[in-house]
Amino acid sequence: MTAKLSAEPQTFRSVCNVYAYLTSDNARKSFDKPAPCDPASYYLSEGAYHSARAILLQMECIILRTLSFDVKIVTPHHLAMTYLQTLGVFQSEPSSKSRAVAARTLAHLNLALFSPQLLYVTNQPIALAVAAIYLASREVGVKLPGNEWWEVFDVEREDLGFLVVAMTSCEAWIRAEKEKWLDRPCPLDIGELEVELKRRGQDSDA
Repeated sequence: MTAKLSAEPQTFRSVCNVYAYLTSDNARKSFDKPAPCDPASYYLSEGAYHSARAILLQMECIILRTLSFDVKIVTPHHLAMTYLQTLGVFQSEPSSKSRAVAARTLAHLNLALFSPQLLYVTNQPIALAVAAIYLASREVGVKLPGNEWWEVFDVEREDLGFLVVAMTSCEAWIRAEKEKWLDRPCPLDIGELEVELKRRGQDSDA
């Protein structure tokens, strides 16, 4: 469902091909020890594709029923671009700096999706957009109008500070997670997930 509504919609076949690769031996080798890629290990036959497509459609129906078909949400990405225009970052002729601010803003918003603090669940899209703009403008060196411009968008200084710290800490957390999974494959199905949960339970008891 997410692929359908994205800026670059993906087909069922593309999604199935990616998953076939992720479950292959090629994708499960260490990032630090790349090996020759064997396309035969993740080849998706026509029959396998139709089976995977049917499963995807079934899962989509279950998710939609669970959500009561209420899929109208506000994401911070579009808000951030609108706010950048409001703040005068985008001129009639976009400059290299304005493009860089926009790119860094979207990068921070995408990175926040991985936050263990569940930033997208615990914070409003407006606050997320403002925090991403704040970080991006400081990184690129673009001065925004006013000393406390975030108040125009009804974002408190305390909320902004918390989100800035949380977003900047995401990168370190992701690096730590990468190190954690270098020696073992990431669970991609129910069986592997149950094994991982059992292992974590044993580690916490020890």
